[in-house]
Amino acid sequence: MIVLQDTGRTALAKALAAMPAYFAWGRGNGAWQEPPAVPTTGAMQNEIGRCLVTVKEFVTPATADDYTYTVPGADVGLLLYYKKSAVPTPWLYVQANFGFFDADGETVRECALYFGTTVKPDTPPGHRYINAAQVETPGDMYCLEYRKPDPRERKQVAEFIVLPL
Repeated sequence: MIVLQDTGRTALAKALAAMPAYFAWGRGNGAWQEPPAVPTTGAMQNEIGRCLVTVKEFVTPATADDYTYTVPGADVGLLLYYKKSAVPTPWLYVQANFGFFDADGETVRECALYFGTTVKPDTPPGHRYINAAQVETPGDMYCLEYRKPDPRERKQVAEFIVLPL
């Protein structure tokens, strides 16, 4: 049996860290009041736009007494703790900061993390938020989440711990 080693996971995390990454938001299915189960081969149903990931940091699991970041765990109410690492690890923390007016007036029902997105050449340089029409190539979807309807009315931080399995 072949078993992926931590050094292999670190190599995958380093490769992902070197790629452009975006959090994408979508409208999903407007009939959703409760999100359906997310398929493992899913796709966004109705993308609104994407925000460039501006923070990528290697992290390690930590304790509630000594941590840099928290993210929700699989169980409701469970928090997972991570601490910054000065050296590459198998865990990569990514963060994007959506602005107050990004997707203003929209209701978000889905969110995805993409690696390798490219924007159309006529997109003004330096834009961190792009709408769906400005995406040249979507890149590879790493994860997809269907959500309860969330009206966009505030600035929001999207964050995730990438763990190459």
